[in-house]
Amino acid sequence: MSREERRAYQRMTKKQDPYALPATGAARARQQQLERRKAQRSASVTAPPGAISRRFLAWAVGGAAVSGLVAFSLAWPSGMPFAAYVGAGVAVAWVAVAFGLRALGRRNPVRP
Repeated sequence: MSREERRAYQRMTKKQDPYALPATGAARARQQQLERRKAQRSASVTAPPGAISRRFLAWAVGGAAVSGLVAFSLAWPSGMPFAAYVGAGVAVAWVAVAFGLRALGRRNPVRP
């Protein structure tokens, strides 16, 4: 192998794991299928701005849970009922702000 061929080979395999086993036919087929799915997903029609998607709901509910638990933990030294009220209030506020921002996005969509 000449120096030029070796350098070309190193450039070609630069981002591959040197310790990984070579891909078999089935693994290569799975990789190609994954790439096709990614291409289809990115080419599919996205939801209009302001639409309520599963991803938005997960973000809103997950963020509310995390922020509510953080607020509950910070208010814990004040006593139990107050800490629960603070946690629930912050969680509800998170959801209200999330839906408010979503409504603003629907009202005034930014078009690229």
